Amino acid sequence: MKIVKKILVILAWICLVGAIGFTVYFAYSQWIAVRCQSVEVNINPNSPRFMDEAEIAGMIEKSGEPIIGHKLSAININKLEAKLSSFTTLNNVEIFRKVESKGMSFTGKLIISVDQRTPVVRIKNSTEDYYLDKDGIIIPTSPKYIERILMATGTIPDEIIKKGVLKMADFINKDEFWRAQIEQIFILANGELMMVPQVGDCLIEFGAPDEYELKFRNLRAVYQQGFKNMGWNRYKTISVKYRNQVVCTKK
Repeated sequence: MKIVKKILVILAWICLVGAIGFTVYFAYSQWIAVRCQSVEVNINPNSPRFMDEAEIAGMIEKSGEPIIGHKLSAININKLEAKLSSFTTLNNVEIFRKVESKGMSFTGKLIISVDQRTPVVRIKNSTEDYYLDKDGIIIPTSPKYIERILMATGTIPDEIIKKGVLKMADFINKDEFWRAQIEQIFILANGELMMVPQVGDCLIEFGAPDEYELKFRNLRAVYQQGFKNMGWNRYKTISVKYRNQVVCTKK
């Protein structure tokens, strides 16, 4: 009897292991066969909204890669990420597969997680209109979204001036005082800058976009001391283009 019991116990274990193995194999085969039924786009809530979820999902669906209705496991994730990353508006693109199950039934979707680049300045003149982020990457404008940010107009004569304006714009955006004061930068053909302040109707002759921290420090002294006593509208121009000098021209 003991031998029979042992045999029955062994057979029971064999049946149990077999059942578990069959269940795992069946579940795996079902997972491999699951098809993509939808595309979900998640945009970082702290990002600008130059592109919305529908536009990004549409770019994926029109990429030429088989997606909706095709096996989820066969979708080329790396190729899709490279496709989206080629659009300079988007940054930190990540795509992954998600399988959801109800009992032994499986459904699949493609999850897209993206940031959108944050601009520091908008370049606009008669022939160009685009944003630049802190690394100098061009962000195309969008009819659906406008970023309220420092604008630079005029002509950018070379890359050195462009980089200088970019660094200076980033400095302005990070300084609460100057972010509230400077509305627009006009770039002259010789690379020097004129600034339009938010308050008052005077112009600021800034010169080249170099030593900008020193120039803004000198200009702040005029704002906090001179304008406080003399008023905002007394001057036509304020020049900080010469080293360690602030020259004010009366109206």
